[in-house]
Amino acid sequence: MLDRKHYVILFLSGLLFVGCARPKGIEPGILKEMAGLDRLYVPALVFTDLGKQMESELALESYRRQWNKFYAKYHGRQIKYGLDITDKFWSEDFDRVNSLILSAEALVKERQLGEAHGDLDEVSKILKELRHRHGLKYILDALTEFHGYLDEISFLVEGGEDLREDDLLYLKQLFTAAQTSWAEIAQSEYDLKIFGFGPEKNEAIKGRVAEQEKFIEQLSAALSLADRDKIAQAASQLESNFILIIKAFGDFEPVFIRARKGRGKLEISEKKLVSKEAVTK
Repeated sequence: MLDRKHYVILFLSGLLFVGCARPKGIEPGILKEMAGLDRLYVPALVFTDLGKQMESELALESYRRQWNKFYAKYHGRQIKYGLDITDKFWSEDFDRVNSLILSAEALVKERQLGEAHGDLDEVSKILKELRHRHGLKYILDALTEFHGYLDEISFLVEGGEDLREDDLLYLKQLFTAAQTSWAEIAQSEYDLKIFGFGPEKNEAIKGRVAEQEKFIEQLSAALSLADRDKIAQAASQLESNFILIIKAFGDFEPVFIRARKGRGKLEISEKKLVSKEAVTK
């Protein structure tokens, strides 16, 4: 027979379980919609980083249109998590992302692709924190966290100077954090179905994730030698494979098709202009 004290404990335990089991207020389909958004976000992020003007314009236009729909649907919601706690930053985060996307689009039109890339990079960080508050497990958030460590490592080893002892110590701390971050990615089961990939692409992504382990080991060996050039080379290989993983989540084909059509029209216009100038001379 349970006494009153035990009933209270069981009741509170039940509340705790319900509160932690699934974030209250988050609709089951929202993560799939976010994945759809990121299929358009990744090309905009990549093309602005590569300095591709036309592709950046087209990718950002598609992403912004889809974001507008997502914003209109979810911005005004009263979303709760945990033990019935209202997320007071929900709408604020949506507004911050909205401002960054509009800013990025304006910067691309002004041919300031580097600055636009910076705004887009900030978008992923805001949405990552939003998902984290609601306990949403999402592979691109884990990849974003890992990339933050990798960026810092690459920044520290740029240039030809010898590594000081404190530099090497900090690099090793960053590497340990990056290694832990990647181990979590490799060992976790993320739902790739929400991105709409087929079995072959899912396996290809998992293969790239597994291959990253090899490059992490190379970076570990380079750090043990305290050789700046070897560290930079290993970090570069790690970065290159990482970019391939990120690209796999983007839908690039529609941008390529529209860019080809755009260039074709531009070439026709230029030929007509040249022909007209030749006639008038």
